Amino acid sequence: MFGRDPFDSLFEKMFKEFMMPMGSTAMMSSYGIQISGQGFMPISIIEGDDHIKIIAWLPGVAKEDIVVNAVGDTVEIRARRSPLMITESERVIYSEIPEDEEVYRNIKLPAMVKEENASAKFENGVLYITLPKAESSKKKGINIE
Repeated sequence: MFGRDPFDSLFEKMFKEFMMPMGSTAMMSSYGIQISGQGFMPISIIEGDDHIKIIAWLPGVAKEDIVVNAVGDTVEIRARRSPLMITESERVIYSEIPEDEEVYRNIKLPAMVKEENASAKFENGVLYITLPKAESSKKKGINIE
């Protein structure tokens, strides 16, 4: 078969999106979400009628080393990953999680949120953030006369 494999461009696109969390990044989605950041922190964003949830995977990070800030339609997540605890007689020969690194994401959400009513929970290396939408951002039905 001659010519370009049609799966090459699909693979390249998937690879770039998968690798996005690894380095300094900037991405915009069709939902009006803009994400920038650095380091290994895969995230998912879920929108409900009254809230937005952000799930961030932070393996190797302690709860005390995470900072979350929200204002208007922007959320910032910062974390510091500590070095692996190994003894003098040990050495790391392979690791897929970078150690001793600062990671962050700056996320512009598709709606304004009430940051004073936001909540966050960190459990088993996963950060869960729930942000209630501001009244002006909630979907409202319009009566037709």
